[in-house]
Amino acid sequence: MSLYRDTYALVDLKRLEHNIQVSYQHQKKPMMAIIKANGYGHGATTIVSLMETMHEIEMYGVATFKEALELRESGAQKGILVLGAACKEDFILASQKNITLTLFSKDYLLDMLRYDYEKPLQVHLKIDTGMNRLGFKCKEDIDEALSLLDERKICMTGVFTHYACADEDEESYLIQFEKFKQLSQDLDVPYKHAANSAASLYYQEDYTNMVRCGISIYGVDPAGHESLELQQVMSLWSKVVMVKKIHAGEKVGYGFTYEAQEDQYIATLPLGYADGFIRANQGRCVYIRGHHYPIVGRVCMDQMMVKVDEHVQVGDEVEIFGDHISLATMAKELHTIPYEIVCLLSLRIPRLYKK
Repeated sequence: MSLYRDTYALVDLKRLEHNIQVSYQHQKKPMMAIIKANGYGHGATTIVSLMETMHEIEMYGVATFKEALELRESGAQKGILVLGAACKEDFILASQKNITLTLFSKDYLLDMLRYDYEKPLQVHLKIDTGMNRLGFKCKEDIDEALSLLDERKICMTGVFTHYACADEDEESYLIQFEKFKQLSQDLDVPYKHAANSAASLYYQEDYTNMVRCGISIYGVDPAGHESLELQQVMSLWSKVVMVKKIHAGEKVGYGFTYEAQEDQYIATLPLGYADGFIRANQGRCVYIRGHHYPIVGRVCMDQMMVKVDEHVQVGDEVEIFGDHISLATMAKELHTIPYEIVCLLSLRIPRLYKK
């Protein structure tokens, strides 16, 4: 089968299953799998089809109502929580499709109450314990919102918060956790959840009854460490489409930012910044035939060039990241986080699934 282009991402579903089981063993609580941003670039609908059969997964978390609707339309039966703000025009459809929305302010609640629903709209109340994004900040505001709730229209099935520093600062984590307990202890709801990937891996508490795992189920330690437990689910591959010999003094790529100091070989790969492989990758390495080779010249929109040797040939497979170049290593070299690397991969890169 042709891929139409010799660049693709390989998603190992067996590793995904392993990571879910590892994450579950840390807390032994039902998990909300975070599937936002196309499953962190891994392909949301395909990985959800696997998770539908796993008892460890209780719900899915997404960022937008559109993402939630796509999961429902693909056949997802488990609960779905929209973590961000949904448009008020979508409230009735959310109720019809059994999609849970985040309740984060009094004004948002008033918008919800303006509509009539065939069955109550399900919501999880969001408490802001320090991130200063969405959420109620004090007990008075929560109590006022609860006094306005009309159970014929709104059914509150959960309460949650989000940690800002669970991957790097225990003191901040504990402060947020205690504030969440204080503001949610009087709420009688089926689900109380706070732990993200970092908190679920690094801390233990028995107050909440569900955890939200995102980057950890995709095989990346949220603190950026090389993990001994987790297995990186995605690898990115390309192929050499041309090898040419250039001479000392010749230059490579836009802006002529690279000049050969001696005669050498340059390989061209069909991968560029339009695929999400940003120009900052210049100077980093790829892995071909058991060796690391440096990216030279500026990464182009659709192609890139690599300094190789006479052993590299047209058609050779190239690991961009994978077992020999981890996302954790790549993120450190780019001064970013693994989340950004996988989420930036464009949809023109095919996702192939290994079962």
